[in-house]
Amino acid sequence: MLASMSKLFNAIDGVLLELPISAFAQEIIVMIAFFASYWSWRFIKSKYAGTTTPAWKLRSSFESTSAAPAKTADDDGIGGSKPTRGAEHRARVAPPAVKAAQFEMLLQLEQREFTRALNTYRCHERDGRDQYFTEELYSAFVQSAIRVGKVDVVERMLRSMRRNHFSPSLQFWQTAFKMLSSRKQFSFCLSVHGIFGKLLPPDKISYSCLINAALEVGAPDKALSFIDRYAQSGLDAKDYVLCFRTYAALGDADSAESCFRKLRGETTTLMLNLLLLTCVQVGDTARAQRLLAEAHGFVHDKQRAADPIVDTVSYNTVIKGYAKQGDYAKCLICLKDMLTRGIEPDDVTFGTLLDACIGTNQLGATDEIVALLLARDKPLDTVMHTLFIKGLVRAKCVPKALELYEEMKRREGSHPDIVTYSVLIKALVDNKDMDRALELMQDMIQAGLTPDDIILTHLLEGCRLLGNHELGKKLFDDMLALGVKPSEFTLVTMLKLHGRVGAHDEAYGLVATWESRHGAKPSVIHYTCVMSGCLRSKQYDQAWAAYELMYSRGVLPDETSIATLLPGLIVAQQWERVVVVVRRALKAATPLSIPTETLNSALSQMRVAPGARAFADQLTKLMQDCSVPLTTRNCKQARIQGMQAF
Repeated sequence: MLASMSKLFNAIDGVLLELPISAFAQEIIVMIAFFASYWSWRFIKSKYAGTTTPAWKLRSSFESTSAAPAKTADDDGIGGSKPTRGAEHRARVAPPAVKAAQFEMLLQLEQREFTRALNTYRCHERDGRDQYFTEELYSAFVQSAIRVGKVDVVERMLRSMRRNHFSPSLQFWQTAFKMLSSRKQFSFCLSVHGIFGKLLPPDKISYSCLINAALEVGAPDKALSFIDRYAQSGLDAKDYVLCFRTYAALGDADSAESCFRKLRGETTTLMLNLLLLTCVQVGDTARAQRLLAEAHGFVHDKQRAADPIVDTVSYNTVIKGYAKQGDYAKCLICLKDMLTRGIEPDDVTFGTLLDACIGTNQLGATDEIVALLLARDKPLDTVMHTLFIKGLVRAKCVPKALELYEEMKRREGSHPDIVTYSVLIKALVDNKDMDRALELMQDMIQAGLTPDDIILTHLLEGCRLLGNHELGKKLFDDMLALGVKPSEFTLVTMLKLHGRVGAHDEAYGLVATWESRHGAKPSVIHYTCVMSGCLRSKQYDQAWAAYELMYSRGVLPDETSIATLLPGLIVAQQWERVVVVVRRALKAATPLSIPTETLNSALSQMRVAPGARAFADQLTKLMQDCSVPLTTRNCKQARIQGMQAF
């Protein structure tokens, strides 16, 4: 080869010597030498470089020697025994450089170097070498991208796989959808389906994630379109709950009932309740009641003998449907059927029934409900009594709740507990019936129960509403003697009681000694409560003393405390204190926001107040330093005073 090249150069040199000297002769010689060198280098490299072939040449060779197969159903990975084009690509041996790059990227992803791995991938993608990457790399990229919240990278990888005719494995899809769902990327789950469509295998896990995603984003029609593929995955009975959820979201009672009849005894309680809810939502409560009665028959099925389908929620759903229609008589029929079948009502049952009584103006019907419950063979226990008492209180039927309480004391097997007393005492306090509330407290103590801080707070609130300061102080002392540990809410109520009657010195003393006596540090709420009571009585000095006490105890004011104190100081024209409060608020480590109107109003009043010019200048500077806007009038006054000072 070298000898041939030498002869070629000699021949060219001889020809050029015979030609007349031209201005282009040297350029021609250079170009011929370049091309000769280039082809010599190609020859030597191909002869002595072993089997290593550049990736670009492999790709060119593959594209030139492999005709693209005709597109068939097998190309989409839907079925058939022929290998898909993605399988054909993956069957080819990747160039060593590509293998090395893939190994490097997998190592980077394992070491949480996501950005470096992505940059490496982009370099290979630009050269078209991404077609040689394996599912292992794509799966690692997808999982890493989901973890760091880069769904755009997930989409890029999936589109690359789709472009290169990959047919990802079932495990790939299951892992991807579960990770996306766990991170609430519901919209993107639907986008994934948009990329691959029917190429997604009819897998239960994948399509359950898709259906849930569609329901979460409020697209039940989309969820319905997945149901057929979901059903092809071989569902167990419990898996049909997604179908019922979809039908409930669509209000499709017919499809829900059809599914119910298909499953029969394999229907779960949740499925039944979703079916009943669907019927109630479309206004067909009678249909829900009929299906409820039919579901009772499934209890006798062999598989469900020890696991009845109908529960309290089932009846509550139907009762709510009739209550919404204003049909109290049907509500009562459902309650009777419920009790006959031994299903215990709960607070939702009672609340719904009482709401139905109020909505139909049949408050006297509460007697019938109470009598029905008390006449049962199975007596109500303490919890059920208390639940019904709560319902009566919520329905403003306090006398009837007290009657049930008295009946509760007489019956065997149920005794009022501290929750029962707390509910009733709170109801009596709200009705300003302190005498009856105190009687209940005495009953509780005689029954061997110790009041707690909640009951104490209720009673103190009653004293505040009535303005009975002495009774409140006595109750507080008596409860402490019984061992009741007061809470922060108890302190707030006690401070409000002191403030109501103008006992500001006692309020100040209570908050000042609270930590030493009860082991809890008062918060800014408690100091604000003291200041508010003082300001209502125009006791500005006492309000300031509470503010200084709060500051000295290391309790920082908040925006509410400033909004409470500052207007009072402005009204009292205590300008020096106004400036102190504003400075502490605006110059704090975490500056507090003070309404601009409040500061400008204070500044305007300072400028016209005798002897307050110095404070006005200080406040102006504070506002300017802290970028608080000045009104046009205050700006003009500041300029005038500045010129006068100059």
